[in-house]
Amino acid sequence: MGHRWGDTVTVKSLKNQMLISDKSFVALRFLSRLKGWIGKRRTEPGEGLLFPDCRSVHMWWMSIPIDIVFLAHAGGNRWRVTSAHARVRPWKVLPLNDFKASETLELPVGTIERCNVEAGDELCIDSPS
Repeated sequence: MGHRWGDTVTVKSLKNQMLISDKSFVALRFLSRLKGWIGKRRTEPGEGLLFPDCRSVHMWWMSIPIDIVFLAHAGGNRWRVTSAHARVRPWKVLPLNDFKASETLELPVGTIERCNVEAGDELCIDSPS
């Protein structure tokens, strides 16, 4: 909320203080939202894509699995995890939806497990200092 296109934000768990992502790109423009991670062959630790006003994710044309975290605004720079989906495979036929969410965070596969992210957790999303 309140981020501009092209911003990079950091995402931290308030439950265990784990740094989930220090390079999450805020995808606001149509083409950046449409492309997402399509065409990527690998991800770097700390990468992420944050999609404001997004409650549904498709995996068509993806070549790598990713972790997907759906979020709802909890006030200020805090967000509540409404659902977390680890190791979502590429070319999944049906879209993944969470209508309780207002934003979607896509992360490198293994991030949810490494950071112990689960529904109900609160995350802090900030611009890097």
